[in-house]
Amino acid sequence: MRAVLRLVAAQHRENRFHFWLGILIAILPATAGILLLGVSGWFITAAALAGLGGVALNIFAPSAIIRALAIVRTAGRYGERVLTHDATFRFLTGLRDKLFAAFLAGGGRGQRSAPVLNRLTLDIAALDTVYLRLVVPIALAITVAAGLLVFWWTVSLAVFLTGLAFLMAWGALAWFSCAYRDRRMARRADAALDAMRVRAVDLVAGRRDLAIYGGLQGAARTVSSADERLAIAEESEENRAIRLTTASTLIGQVFLAAMLAVCIWAASEETFGPAFAVGLLLVVVALPEVFSMLLPGLCKLSRVALAAGRVEALQGTNTENPVPCGSTDQPEKTGTQNPVLSFKNVSFRYPGALRNAVEAISFAIETGEVVAVAGRSGCGKSTVAALAARLVLPGHGQIQLNGRDLCDLNEADFRRRVTVLGQRPYLFNDTVAANLRIANPLASDEELWQALANAALLDRISESGGGLGTVLGEGGVGLSGGEQRRLALARAFLTRPEVFILDEMTEGLDVRTASDVLARFFKYRAGASVLMISHKKLELEAADRVLHLPELSR
Repeated sequence: MRAVLRLVAAQHRENRFHFWLGILIAILPATAGILLLGVSGWFITAAALAGLGGVALNIFAPSAIIRALAIVRTAGRYGERVLTHDATFRFLTGLRDKLFAAFLAGGGRGQRSAPVLNRLTLDIAALDTVYLRLVVPIALAITVAAGLLVFWWTVSLAVFLTGLAFLMAWGALAWFSCAYRDRRMARRADAALDAMRVRAVDLVAGRRDLAIYGGLQGAARTVSSADERLAIAEESEENRAIRLTTASTLIGQVFLAAMLAVCIWAASEETFGPAFAVGLLLVVVALPEVFSMLLPGLCKLSRVALAAGRVEALQGTNTENPVPCGSTDQPEKTGTQNPVLSFKNVSFRYPGALRNAVEAISFAIETGEVVAVAGRSGCGKSTVAALAARLVLPGHGQIQLNGRDLCDLNEADFRRRVTVLGQRPYLFNDTVAANLRIANPLASDEELWQALANAALLDRISESGGGLGTVLGEGGVGLSGGEQRRLALARAFLTRPEVFILDEMTEGLDVRTASDVLARFFKYRAGASVLMISHKKLELEAADRVLHLPELSR
């Protein structure tokens, strides 16, 4: 709950004007609705009594007031929707930017993963409830309650005490909902939703192998199992909402009955007239609608509190890079004394690991040089590639590109200078041209065809019927594994980097295909330096130097 309060305080600090404007506008239609019922009830009753008694009654002023209240209520309700949502979206936009920046900065601390990103996206979406379903309704309920108490005090002590008792009952219901929310069920719902998403993705991605080996039904059952657990958790939340709604409705009905008794007694004592009594009763009829606006937010408070806690934890993460980063306007060092890429006493440890994945490694790659990094499985070869590609940042030491620390290069500049080719290139559910232009959005069709020719894919794509407009399925469905590698190679040829990083690029390919892909890469790399992570003899023989990872440690 404290995380939710701190989130509200953060929204208030960020944009006080829109924060309070949304609340003030929300008060207008609620107040107008209550007054509309009260004034209408008084006016209709007074008109009836005047007709029966033959007494003249000015109908123009009450009619004008009723019309004005109706207009205010309608316009205010529209304004409330626009302004409260605007205040929410303004805050969430800024919050989303901060959180994704923190998420990206956490790349060196193991924060980059699809489940974490998916959970973060859902948490941000859940937080729109805080202002719209908690802050505004609470502020509205307090304002209306305070105004009614002042009004009831001027009417009579009996009316005031009756109203105070039932307003306190609604307050007690709200407090009980906050104090005894079901945190455990909220955690179960989040866990079940995450499990269902992960299992569904695995089922879709591996459906072919599962169907071939007879595991499709079992995988489908795991998704259904997670869905059932989610349904149970959501049913518990719905039952809680039903109980809160029932309790609120009961309070409202008992309140109406009690106020009816007080009004009958007061009218009989001539404390006020029948028309005024009817107006008071209709005001009570309108109150459950005002206080029921709290219920949706209270029902989801447990899950919102969990989301706010996770968001706060991510915001509290040190978003500064582990290695101090300088500005991007530093003059670039020039001269032949600087290698293209160099590691200087670099160490890195994954979060929760007992030891470093790489320990105090140092090496340099000169212009046009091909350097292979080899070693046993698990010795940190892929970590070296990730460090060189700035996907993770070193915990100690320095990595330089042409004499400049990698942190001194902005993202766009760095990606123009360094290109990564991995063993599992990602191809999007889009055309061949769109997949190629990821590397160079301004590339012409002629350049695309040339890149395909260099990668030995020209005939395959030209014969497909759609040419560059051929649509590939998700992950490159429609191309074989070797063809997918060649398309990734063609994409790489559209760049002109200073360094290529090959992370086991030919892994999983047959010898003939691997030889062809590798030969074409070296033929068309245009003199770029190469850092090659490999354990295959074919790749190691193509390198100018081979560095065995344990030998790099001091």
